Order: sequence, then C-alpha cells, then structure tokens
Amino acid sequence: MIGVSLGMLLNTDQVIDYARVADKLGIHSIWIPESWGRDAFTTLGYIASITSRAMLGTCIVSIYSRSAASIAMATATLDALSNGRAILGLGASSKKLAEEWHSSMFNMNIKRMREYVEVIRLLCKGEKVNYSGSIVRIKDMRLGFKPLRSVPIYIAATNRGMLNLASRIGDGVILFLRPLEELKDTVAMIKSVNPSCTVCYVVVTAVADDALRAINRAKSTLAFYTAVGPIYANFLASKGFKDEVYSIKSSYASNGLKDLHAHVSDRMLSELAIAGSMDDCIKQYKRFMSSGVDMLIIQYNPVDYDNNSNSKDKNLKLYTDLLENIKYS
Repeated sequence: MIGVSLGMLLNTDQVIDYARVADKLGIHSIWIPESWGRDAFTTLGYIASITSRAMLGTCIVSIYSRSAASIAMATATLDALSNGRAILGLGASSKKLAEEWHSSMFNMNIKRMREYVEVIRLLCKGEKVNYSGSIVRIKDMRLGFKPLRSVPIYIAATNRGMLNLASRIGDGVILFLRPLEELKDTVAMIKSVNPSCTVCYVVVTAVADDALRAINRAKSTLAFYTAVGPIYANFLASKGFKDEVYSIKSSYASNGLKDLHAHVSDRMLSELAIAGSMDDCIKQYKRFMSSGVDMLIIQYNPVDYDNNSNSKDKNLKLYTDLLENIKYS
C-alpha cells in the first residue's frame, strides 16, 4: 500500500491539489501531520469533501494536544463526513509541544497512550463511558450522534516501550526515521506480536530532474528533525549516526537552519530517505518496501516551495509522476 503525507512545506492550496491527485490515482491514504501548523482534523474534513476513495489519516495528532474525549469527537466526525474513511494516527510528540505549547506535563507517555486509546475506542463505538484512569477521567459521556464504526487507531512509536504497546493495542503502527536494517527488524518484531497490525513507514521523499537538488532538500528535512527532535536525535545516535547527530545539533545551536543539510552524510540519507531523480526514487522505494512494511507513506518534500507558479506546477507534476511510477512499479 502507498500513502502520502502532506505537510508544512506545502501551502494550503498545494495540500488540497496534491490530495485530489492522490485520490484520483487511487492512492490508499492521505495523511496530514500536525505540530504547530495546520489543524489535522479541519484539513482532513475539507479533503473529505473533495475526495471519494482515499482513506484519511492524522499523522500524527499528539495525545498532549487535546483531551481523549475531544480526539474521539473529532475522529468520529471526520469518519462520518468521509463516509467511513478515517484513520486516527496518535503519538506522544515532544516535551516542547506538550509543556511549552499545550500546558501539559510530558510524562507517563505509555500509560497516557493506553488510556487515550481505550477511551477513544469506547466513545467511537457509541458507548456511554465512565472511565477512571491514572490520567484520563470521564463520567457519563456518550457522543451525541451514532458513530459509523470504531475507527482504526495507528500509534506512532520510536523507542521500545511505545513499540511494545503499539504492537499490542494498535490497529497499526507508524514508524519514522528508522534505518533500513533496523526497520526490517522492527517490522518482524511487530508482526510476531500482532500479525494483523498494519505497519506503516513514513519516508522523507524528494524528487527532481536535478538529483542533487532533491538530495539536498531531503537532507535539509532530515537535519531539521534531528536538530529539533531529541527523541529522533537520541535514537539515531544509538543506531550508528552519533557523529552526524552531534554535528547537526552543534551547527543548529550556532547557526540555526543555515546549511544544516551539509551535516547529513550520504549514508544517513540512504538509510532514511528517498531522494534523487525519478529513477533513483523508484529504486529506493523498492528498497524500503523490501523491509516488509505494509504501507510506505511518502512524505513529499517539494524541491522548490516558494510561491512561483512555475515552481508549483513543476512540483505537482513531479509528485504526480512519482505516485504513478510507484503505483505501477
């Protein structure tokens, strides 16, 4: 299966245009990330009105950004608006998001995730919920409309504790920034625990006629996540990229995002991303699919993302051609 993730490097009009293309091409799912930009549920609600086939997923909504009840309400509403096409992607996200942006203490992530999943499932089944957990407490709540179904919940996981939980209770697991051999081992572990669990891998992707420009775009994205995401940085450092992580973080502390891509090695790029010419990207897509994942979610990174109309048209064509080539490869 193929999905597409449409994030903040695209403006809102581009997100809508790219979603239309994915649906027309029969791509399995359209995913909207959420951190400090567009609201995922609102965006997907609009996309539901202009598409008819693709599943619509959050990738991801943080369990610190809303209450469990609010997430259940939004999820069931999106599922109703899309005629049963919603997928709820949940994650813990980061200490910065939780504490500095949402006024929540970033702790007990695994326990919080378990309680959120339990409560959201109950509410999305239309049940009256009384729940007294360590974190989530709900008294006498039932959604004010009948949900279409119990929406599948996919859990984003990086480290072992969340991976174990996600494998046991998730309908799917969302992985990101995982070196290829580690990805293969992780897929095997998840499937050994829960063979029916859908394993997704979000892969940073950039394509251009000029391969070097695409490579530098993908390197910039990898460097950004490493610089601002301590969970990703620590994980990658433990998986053979200690020097790259140190170099990226040191440069970011001194110079911000300027030339940060230069600190991402070719080996790091090859293990974590799809980037280059169209032919390069097709070959790399096949490499990542060989890991055993059920779904590769293409996180599309346009090489030129200014407001120049020629640039936008060219990127839309590259995106369309990439999806068509991947679909039929």
